[in-house]
Amino acid sequence: MTTIQKTFLFLLFVTLSSHATVNNELNSSEALKMAFIKTPTTLLKNVPQKHFLKRFYKRNHYQTLWIKDNKINKKKADELIRLIKNDPTLSQKGLLYNTSIQLEKTLETNASQEQILRRELKLTSLYNNFLAHMLYGEIKWKQFKYKLHSLKKRHINGSWVKYKAPQKINDLLLKPDINQTIEDITPKYFGYKALLQGLKKLKKIKENGGWDRLPPFKTLKLGSSGDIVKKLRTRLIQSGDYTLCEENITTPLPQENNSSDTPHINKEALFDECLEQAVKKFQKRHGLAVDGVVGKGTQKALSLSVDDKIRKVLLNLDRIKWLPREEEKRYIIVNLPEFMLHYIEDNQTKQELRVIVGDKRHPTPIFSHYISYIVLNPYWKVPEGIVRREIIPHMVKDPRYLRKQGLEAHRTWDENSRIINTSSLYWKDYLYGRQKFPYRLMQPPGPKNALGKMKFKFPNRFSVYLHDTPTRHLFKKSFRAYSHGCVRLSQPQKLLETIAGFNKNINIRKAKKTLKGKRKKQLNMSEKLRIHLVYLTAGLNSNGELEFRDDLYNYDKYQKRIVR
Repeated sequence: MTTIQKTFLFLLFVTLSSHATVNNELNSSEALKMAFIKTPTTLLKNVPQKHFLKRFYKRNHYQTLWIKDNKINKKKADELIRLIKNDPTLSQKGLLYNTSIQLEKTLETNASQEQILRRELKLTSLYNNFLAHMLYGEIKWKQFKYKLHSLKKRHINGSWVKYKAPQKINDLLLKPDINQTIEDITPKYFGYKALLQGLKKLKKIKENGGWDRLPPFKTLKLGSSGDIVKKLRTRLIQSGDYTLCEENITTPLPQENNSSDTPHINKEALFDECLEQAVKKFQKRHGLAVDGVVGKGTQKALSLSVDDKIRKVLLNLDRIKWLPREEEKRYIIVNLPEFMLHYIEDNQTKQELRVIVGDKRHPTPIFSHYISYIVLNPYWKVPEGIVRREIIPHMVKDPRYLRKQGLEAHRTWDENSRIINTSSLYWKDYLYGRQKFPYRLMQPPGPKNALGKMKFKFPNRFSVYLHDTPTRHLFKKSFRAYSHGCVRLSQPQKLLETIAGFNKNINIRKAKKTLKGKRKKQLNMSEKLRIHLVYLTAGLNSNGELEFRDDLYNYDKYQKRIVR
């Protein structure tokens, strides 16, 4: 046989094999179609999501996803099951995990055509649930929304805007490569993958027994001693906060115990510099005042179990799934529980600023937008709610209050509208909303202006924005929730300089000159800047250490998850 004849026969064999494979797949699709039409009850017996499966397969002409050569594609099915079993966000007691284990066992056995078709449907149902988990997480958002609505009765207007992932599950199911599909839909921003690694570390700690719960105790600090200090040291070793120090570091006993009659104290029972460093590390990771003193706040954080921490991390991973997923060259994240602003450019943190956010009665809303312009030497136009609830009661008590605060009453919201003389007003008429206050209060630019020297606007339905403030001393505090909802900046001029760096139409030299005066000026941005106001109470720092923040608005408490 010549070489040409051999080549021809080989090509003929490949072609026939290919046709046979296509024909088998067509047979599988035809068999599935006929089963759906003739015996749907039998086909869908013990198969979840019946209505979804009927719609999905009909829309896709009964194309099978898991059958190859008239049997289940074991490699593809194993990929799905492996991903589910290795997903640290899934509980081994949950439905997804246990369904995958059961399916894995059945795939090892021989099956009739009907059983193969049923396995096809069960795998699609399982994959559909897993994709939904990856895209949307498990927070009971309707329940949380109802809670926010109930808070409005107490005049607490909390708001949380969700952003749905752009991918459609029906399209994702049809993609051939499961590993690549899951990688594509895994969130890329807001520290999701790093937090996922933090979850794995926590679960490892749990496997090793977690950490011991400390009994109640009084304040501990450098020089303290006793059995409770030993327990504190053990607790910080178990959570990875305690590391050995240099051998030459010593801590003297408290002066009142430093006598010749004082018995020898075990080194482990002494609050030394090593333990103080561990306490400071723990405090920094939990957003507490870093003073090395174990007071009430630190004790409260120490009392959280490893399971508490795992639940907190899972909750935050699910929150990230509902944040915008669009790629941006540069953007701002304001993390409310952290009281920090982060400027990100090319996936690197370039700037961090301390911020003040809304207090517990005036929570800053969670949403995303674009900063589009900056106002230098702004007027503060006092919201009607603040006028009604705060300023009018002050005026009833002290008629000079407006003048003391540098506030003006105008006919309209126009800054150039006529200023009203309020000395003849009877303020009690407006108290508790008896009559509507007819004027508009505003504060012109100046040293008393509540917005300071500048504000950064991203027009939104919540009427919140970033701004400067004259109350600088509050930025020294570790807890910084004091505003009526807007975000106050510790160093607004630094943010202005950053924005001017990629907005060539903003002349920073002229802007600084304007800021020295009182003339209002608006700077429009040729390139807008994305801003995300987020609520993340867990994340990883630059050292790869898990950090936690206090539940500022009780959203950790209000948001419940389905166990998957």
